[in-house]
Amino acid sequence: MSTTGGTGTGAERCSACGRSTAQVMRLLAGRAPNTAELVICDRCVRECEDAIADAPTRIPGGGHTCAFCTKTEEQVAVIVGVGAKKICDECVDVYRASLG
Repeated sequence: MSTTGGTGTGAERCSACGRSTAQVMRLLAGRAPNTAELVICDRCVRECEDAIADAPTRIPGGGHTCAFCTKTEEQVAVIVGVGAKKICDECVDVYRASLG
């Protein structure tokens, strides 16, 4: 998983919230090979972690897929919305662990 520090040029942005590298501490790349162009910032990871802890329920409507690992909601415990993207609890756990 590649990461970018928050001191970059600002050209790369979080795929979920749009914050630039200058506005966050780290950007983390998608976990699946076909999602490497997607990145999520440390702030969104923490917001998702809070959302999962506060309301561990599925997004209504069914058929959702994690934008960062491509697992479907049947393959994970929870998928939550973050900005225009959706992320699963497994990705949030992996990203949280890499942030320390």
